[in-house]
Order: sequence, then structure tokens, then C-alpha cells
Amino acid sequence: MDKLLRIITLILLGTVSIFSQIKVTSLISNKNNSIDNFIFGNSSTRTVFLINDNWKVYKENSSSKFSKTNLPAVFVGDDELVFERKLELTQSQIDNSIVKIGFLGINNVAEIFINGNNIFNNSNAILPFEIILPKDFLRADKSNIISVKVKYKIDSENTIPIKQRFLFPEIGKGIIRDVYVKILPKVNISRIDCINKLNSNATSGKINFNIKIENYLPKPKFGQSNDVIINVNIFSPNQQLLKFDFTQSLGTKEITDANFEVQVSNIIPWSPENPNSYSCEINLIKDGVLVDKQLKQISFYKFEKNNSLTLNGNSFSFKGTTYLLNETKNEYEDIYDIIKKDLLLIKQTGFNSVRFSKSFPHPFAIKLCNEIGLFALIETPLNSIPENFFENNEFKLKVISLEKDFISTYLNFSNTFLFGIGSSFLPNSDITEKFISQVTKEINYYNILNYASFVGLQKNTISNLDFYGVEIFSSPIESIKNSFTEINPSIKNTLFVSELTYSNYKGTTSGYLVKNSVEAQAKYYDDFINLTEELNINGFFINTLLNYKGVYESFFSGYTGDSNYKISVLSKYRNTNNLSYKVLESNLNNGSKVAIPIGIRKEENPIEFILIALFLAIMMAILINSKRKFREDASRALLKSYNFFADIRDHRIISSFHTTLLMLLVSATFSLLFTILLYYYKDNFLLEKIILSFASTRLSSSISFL
Repeated sequence: MDKLLRIITLILLGTVSIFSQIKVTSLISNKNNSIDNFIFGNSSTRTVFLINDNWKVYKENSSSKFSKTNLPAVFVGDDELVFERKLELTQSQIDNSIVKIGFLGINNVAEIFINGNNIFNNSNAILPFEIILPKDFLRADKSNIISVKVKYKIDSENTIPIKQRFLFPEIGKGIIRDVYVKILPKVNISRIDCINKLNSNATSGKINFNIKIENYLPKPKFGQSNDVIINVNIFSPNQQLLKFDFTQSLGTKEITDANFEVQVSNIIPWSPENPNSYSCEINLIKDGVLVDKQLKQISFYKFEKNNSLTLNGNSFSFKGTTYLLNETKNEYEDIYDIIKKDLLLIKQTGFNSVRFSKSFPHPFAIKLCNEIGLFALIETPLNSIPENFFENNEFKLKVISLEKDFISTYLNFSNTFLFGIGSSFLPNSDITEKFISQVTKEINYYNILNYASFVGLQKNTISNLDFYGVEIFSSPIESIKNSFTEINPSIKNTLFVSELTYSNYKGTTSGYLVKNSVEAQAKYYDDFINLTEELNINGFFINTLLNYKGVYESFFSGYTGDSNYKISVLSKYRNTNNLSYKVLESNLNNGSKVAIPIGIRKEENPIEFILIALFLAIMMAILINSKRKFREDASRALLKSYNFFADIRDHRIISSFHTTLLMLLVSATFSLLFTILLYYYKDNFLLEKIILSFASTRLSSSISFL
């Protein structure tokens, strides 16, 4: 009996040890299994369905030991995990259609297999992407096995973002967004790009279309026509704006670019106050038969920079907030509901813009911004990069390639955004300026306005760069005012505050005289918004309205023990009964002025430091005067180091009691000095970046705790 119990116990322990190493958490996403036509590319000529359910997860070399999960799902650990699922297809779908699999986001390196055959590798899989499933590898007589090998690879030199991430949101490892299958006709529209060229008030102009057509039909015989008609319809809920036909020869290539231009008039332009959008329906007609249809959402607007910013001919300034989302923490609420609730709250507060900093935003967030009237500023998570990286051609090419993919991907979901090259660049650096100029030159053909965010004021213009952001971390308002009055006029016209950060880790106190309190944050934002109006600055982005958790513990935002950054206006409970929130809402909506209590200033030097130092001084005085011989020996050794070694040679040793007490006092003195230094630099973001250069969560957590 005892032997049987031991065997059962060993089996149970073995099972626990196997599965304890694979900690997979399923998240909630798209719980209604709704297929958004603009996000997933669905239409009447296509079949699109989600495959988020019934996946098994295992380590690469142990497929017999697996757990089951639904996607999205994240895992803990540094292992490579394989996500695997069966896919049933009919012979007709394989022979007569093109089958694609799409991923809205994988963090971050992925290898895709179908029936054991590697068909795609992606090192930036967190961007949405689609791939064709080769028909030669597909089976109709039995289930097809889709395998996705996921690895989280991030380091200090070769990845974007790099491992050292200052105030970045925490994103889990795994398949973090929806997965879907798309069944298309053999002649189909794979992509629609359009560039608007409008008049000054955006009521008329022209659209340049570039439509990519995939053709997997057999090549036409000699003399046989291979033309298609591209039928373009643009309409709003109330009217049809345009109907246009264009004939395109497909030739013999698998992918054909159709380029043409159409005139438009009677446009109702998009703006944050009136987020008017049009649905663009592209029909592909071959031999008189509709073979494919794709939908795209288009908004028309004219954003210009002259002596000041104008939108559709009217004066405009950014009134925005950064949005940093812990996307992989939604174990109990649908991520689509979270994003919608957050962005609607931002809009209701009075903001007209959102900056998706330090992240690859969810496509639904970009689409929703367009629909509710929020300018989206999206950017590659290129933050605080050492300058020597910019001189590395391999790194430069990697950045350019990623940024092209970034723009191209998100243009599928919206065109009401500005694109950021990166953030926390060093200002007034020749190396940085050259790097930014080269990158922006490569992406200019997308006709999207761009910006770069600097951790200081940039004095010189950079070729090909449209806007200059400046990041401010709790700098005194007076010093900001003095700096802004000395700006180069050519920079000032295109300058905005991309990140205005003030920590509030002391919570609610008696008033704004208490530094880093909620009241101090409210006063700081109130004064700064008044300053932007006084100096005619092109706008600002509060960092940030909504609470989030980060990768490392932060000094600047206050130690919390769970990497919860205390820089947001609202807590995780989104309670709007908050002084900082009321101040922002009042300023953004021209409401009545909110009273902010003054309170009583508290000394930055805690009384504990003074009392401990006084106690140590008294104890040292008692020790020195406790015995005449000890005082004389200590004085002789202190004045001349030779005496110290001579006393050791002659065995003139002080008592163990005096030695122990002296050791404790010296240790306590150095500990107090170290503590005072840490306290003095506790909210210094430069020190934090130095500690982050080691890329150690334990080190940053320990020093932040101290």
C-alpha cells in the first residue's frame, strides 16, 4: 500500500512539474466572434472566420505534454512554445480559392507551419499580418495542422524595442490578438492604398489609388483577354460621393498594381468635432462577373503647417493624452470593450488626439479613433536609443524596414493619423539629426505627416521632418517658459509638447505645495495649459490620463512594488472624481475654473534623517570619550596612518566592545549617507535610465525599493 502511494505521489508530482513550467493564460477578445469588415477584410465575395478556440500549447520537443487554451493567450517563462490547432477545409476551397491565415498580433517572434512545413517567419509579428497557405501543403481528406512557434526575443541591440524600456507598458508573451482564416477568390484585391490631394478647406480634390490585385488563375492563352474592371464606389450613410470604372490588364504576373486618379467634390471633411468618414467599395469584375469586393474606410482632411497648424483651413492645436494599454492583462473583460471604453472616456474628457507611444497599437483602437474623432499619433517603439546605434547601417536598415511595414499596416485601418519616428531622441545632435533625416526620407512617399519626439528642445530644423515633439518631466513652469521664448521661429511653428509627465505618487494631500501630490499634479497641468495658450504652442499630450503597469519598477513615478506607474490622472478604477481630471476637463471644455487648495509645504528633508544623524553623532561622542586610551589611540591613528599600523604591530589592540560599537556606527553612517543620496535622487529620471541600462528587473526593483 505504501509503495502504491509513493508511485501515485511521484506521478502527480511529475505531472505538476511538467505543467508548472507551461503557465499559459487565456485572454478575452472578441467574445461575440464579430467580424469587422474593415479590420478583417470581409465582404460578400469572401469567407472570413475566427479560429481563436481549441488550441493546444506545448514545448517544441515535448508535443505529448500539452495544455489546451483559447486565443489570445500569453505565457510566462523564456521557453519557445508551440500553439497548434486543426483546420478543416474542403477540396473545393483548396482547388478554387486562396486560403490565408491572419494574425492581428504575436509578441514577438513567430514561425508558422502548416502540416509540418515551415511557410513563414516573422521577427516583428506584433504587427498585424496575413500569409497564404500553399495549396500543395493543404489536405481535404483529413485535418490540416496549423502550428505557430512563438518565442519572445528582446535584447539591448538587435530588437525594437530594445530591452531597456523607460516607462513602457507591460505586454505579455504569446499570441496576443485574434487569429482568423480568410478564403478568397483566385482573382482578388489584396490591398487598397489611396492618397488624398485636397484643396485648402478639404471640400474637393483628387484621390490617387493604388490597388494590388492577386491573380492565381491559369495564364491566359495567346490572344485571350485578361482584363478586369475595377469599379470604385465611395459613399457615406447619406449620399454617394463617387462612382468610377477603371480597366486594368492583369498580364501574366501574380500581383498587379492598378494606379489611377479620380476627382472628388462636395466632400464633408473629417475633424475631431465632425468625424465624417466614407466607405470605399472596390468591386473587381472579370468577364462581366463580380469576382471580388473589398471595403475600405476613407476620411478626407487637410492638415497643414504654416505660421500655425490648420485643419481644413481652421486653426488647430493638439489637445491630447498618451494611451499606454496593458493589453495582455484582460483576463476578465473583452479587450475590444476595454479599448472602446477608454477611448470614449478620452473623447468625453475633451481631448482631440491620442498618442500611442511605446507600443504597437491594436488595429481596433486606430479604427475607433477615426470613428469617434480622435487624431491618432502612432509611432515605432524606438525610445532612448544610444547614438552609436544610429551610425550602424544594419540597425538603420532594420528601423527603416520596420517603419515602412508599420505605416503600410496601419493605413489599412485608418488614414487619420500622424506617424512618429520614435521618442526620447537627444536634441541638437548631428548623429541623431542625420539618422532622422534618412529615415523620414525613406518613408515620405506614403504622404503621411511625421514627427519625432525629443527629450529636450531641438534648435535646428531637420530635413524631411514635419513636426518636433518635446518631452517634459516635471520641469518647473518658469524654466519651461524661459526655454520656449528662445525657440527658433522655424521650429516653433511645428513644435508641440509630445509628453507632459508629472508624478503623483504621494496621492491626495492638503494642497499643491506638497510636491508629487494629486493637487500638485492638477496645479502643474493647469499652469502648463495656460502657458501653451500664452506662448501659442501647437498643443500638448498629457502623459497619461489612464493608469497602466510597466516592465520595471520606476524611481520617477514612485515605488509601488508591482510596477504600477503613478503618473496617470486616473487610477485603474477610472474614478473621475479626481482633482487633476476635473482641472483637465475644465480646461479642455472651457469650463469654470477649478479651485486647487494650496495646503502646507512639507520639507523635503525628512526629520528621521536629522534625528538619526544626531543620534549617531551623540553615540560617536560617547564612544570617543568613554576611555582615555581609546581616544588617544584613535586620534593618533586618524592623524597619521603610520600609527595605525604601528599599533597593530605592537599589539596595542582596542577592546572588542569598542571595535564592535565603532563598526556599527561607521556602518550606520555610511548607510545613512547612501539612503540620503537615494532619497535625493528618488525621482530623477536620468538616474533611472542609468539603472535601466543594466536591463535587470531585480536591480531596478531593489534600488527603487531602497
